Amino acid sequence: MKNVFLCVLSVFLLRLAFPPWDLWAAAWIGLVPFLCVLEGKRPGAGFGYGYLLGIFFFGSTLWWFIHVTLPGMILLVAYLGLYFAVFGLCHRLFSHRPFLSQLFLLPSLWVALEYLRGGLFTGFGWVTLGQSQYKNLTMIQIADITGMYGVSFLVVVGNVLLKEWGRVLAEGNRKGGRGRGQSPGDCPLPLKASGVVLVLFSLCFIYGLVRLHEIKADSQASVTVIQANIPQEDKWQHTEWLRIMEKHRDLTRKAAQEKPDLIVWPETAFPGFLWESPQLFLDLKDEVRNLGIPLLLGAVTQKDEQYYNSAILIGPTGLPEQQHDKIHLVPFGEYVPLRGLFPFLSHLVPIGDFTPGKEYTLFSLRPKGKGGSPPRPAGGAESPFGVLICFEDTLSSISRRFTKEGAQFLVNITNDA
Repeated sequence: MKNVFLCVLSVFLLRLAFPPWDLWAAAWIGLVPFLCVLEGKRPGAGFGYGYLLGIFFFGSTLWWFIHVTLPGMILLVAYLGLYFAVFGLCHRLFSHRPFLSQLFLLPSLWVALEYLRGGLFTGFGWVTLGQSQYKNLTMIQIADITGMYGVSFLVVVGNVLLKEWGRVLAEGNRKGGRGRGQSPGDCPLPLKASGVVLVLFSLCFIYGLVRLHEIKADSQASVTVIQANIPQEDKWQHTEWLRIMEKHRDLTRKAAQEKPDLIVWPETAFPGFLWESPQLFLDLKDEVRNLGIPLLLGAVTQKDEQYYNSAILIGPTGLPEQQHDKIHLVPFGEYVPLRGLFPFLSHLVPIGDFTPGKEYTLFSLRPKGKGGSPPRPAGGAESPFGVLICFEDTLSSISRRFTKEGAQFLVNITNDA
């Protein structure tokens, strides 16, 4: 029961590090109770406690998935928990090594599993430890060198060191200290490892300070985000579609008074399927033409009997200029993995499969200069940008590809239901 309590305590601390609480400091101690549980455990026990932690953690962070599919949420959490279980299983491999080796091998194992989780079976990179630090601006600047996984590595290093200090101090208290028969070698303090970590963290902190002072905007665009808070169950009710569109359009008219360069609607903001409501789409294009401001919106589109989760840019002339189809789909939410091998999954998760997009479409934006002067973005007359749809923003490979293609900024649209 003590071990179960410690696993639950780790879940509680890790959960505090993510939205809606955003207490990023909790992540730096969140794994300590779990690491204490793994101390001295056999691989099988480590696997079990790791799986328990994974089930509780992903269940508490992905509970909202039941609004998409309850069976899919259960299967997804059961699958994701295996990554924590593998960490618990492999922990034993490093427990007999010198602590300085453990200090870097255990974080490397954790990061390797996060990386695998982000790519295997199309990947699900949500709620990695590095993402919990998004408000810790100074320490996350190393991500421009290491990627998000470098930040995860630092967080685990901090947890491993704190766990070792706790173990040493607790052992010293049990033995009554050095003055009661304990020799200095009986309970060596992790001073050398602490010095290494202090140097590592200091370098990352200094680098972060330098990078934050170096950042300068070569060009600026004014972007307005529309959030109508439409309940998910209303989006597929035909009788609600007119009201949904009117609410979005009313907010857009109000936003247009600020004269932004771009107005953004959420993922699947257009209700139902795009081709089912041609009049609603025609009215929307007329609205955009009257406002003279580009509109980026999410909609479900169809090509050759295949369905896509798409982002569409309607230009200031009211004509659709570009379309980007979501590349990385959500398992059990937008498609059923391994449907062909396991047909019974289609009955457990009764959804149709979307088709992933293949093109990294760059949208073009021509921002206005200050005081209505001509636009002056870096590198030309237009500012190209990429669109990440929903949880694609957790996948660094997609952001990296858009950047390599020439995107000067990224927009994320997510279902605001």
